[in-house]
Amino acid sequence: MACFPLPSELDSLHDEAIEYASATQNQIAARGGCRSPASEALNILVFNAVLTHRAVRTICEEGWTPVASLLNRTLLDVFGNCVAICNDPSAADYMGFKYISHFYRKWLLQPGLTEPERVEATSAISSIAGGLNETDQQKARALRAEPIPSTYWFQPEYASMKVILDFAQHPIYGLFRFYSGATHGGYDMKLVLNDDPRSEDIAPREHPKSVPKAIVACSRLLAETCYVRDNWDNASANEGQYKRLIANIIALRR
Repeated sequence: MACFPLPSELDSLHDEAIEYASATQNQIAARGGCRSPASEALNILVFNAVLTHRAVRTICEEGWTPVASLLNRTLLDVFGNCVAICNDPSAADYMGFKYISHFYRKWLLQPGLTEPERVEATSAISSIAGGLNETDQQKARALRAEPIPSTYWFQPEYASMKVILDFAQHPIYGLFRFYSGATHGGYDMKLVLNDDPRSEDIAPREHPKSVPKAIVACSRLLAETCYVRDNWDNASANEGQYKRLIANIIALRR
C-alpha cells in the first residue's frame, strides 16, 4: 500500500499512458517484433521509458517527489534518442546501431576487461551490425575502428540534445532545460517538484501541488516516446489512443 496514493484522476492518467505503451509494444511483438536495428533501438527506449514512468509514480507515492525531476529529465533524454534515430529515415538503422553498440564500444575500453567479456561485447556489436545494409555496414566498420567512442552516441550527426529536440514535433527543449539543473546536482533539485523547499526534514512527505506536475510530465513523455515507435513500427495503429491520452493530459493541466 502506497504511503500517499495518487488522486484518482492521476491514477487513471498514469495507467492510460501504460496501456498505450503496452498496446504499441504488444502489437509490434505480435507481428514478429524487432526486424531492424532501428526497431530494436526503439524497443529498448520504450522499455526504458515505461520503467522510468512507473518509477516516477512509486517515488511520488512514497513521499520522495522532488527526486522525480531526475527521472523526468531521463525521460526527455529517452525521447530525444528516439528522435535522433528516426529523424532521417534513410539513416535510421545506422543510428540504431550506433545507439545500441555505444555501450559495448565503451565497454571494450575498460581496464581489466576479461576475455569472455571482450568476446561478449564484440559478438553483440557484430550481431547488431548484421542487420545493416552493405553501405551502413561499411560505416559501422569505420565507427568500430575509432579508438575512442564519442561522449554522446548521437555525435557527430547531432552536436547536442538541443539540436535533436529542435526536430521534435512539439517544442520541448524548454522542459529539458528546466529539469537539467536538478540532474546535474544543481540547487534546482531542492526547488523543483518540492512543495516546501524551505523544509530541511528528510522524512518522506506529501507534495500535493508537485505530484500532478510530475505525473502529467512523465505521462506526456512516455506518450511521445511511444508515439515515435507507433509511427515507425506500427503504421500509427494507435493514433486514436494517443490523441485521447494527450487530450486527457491537457485537461488535467487546466
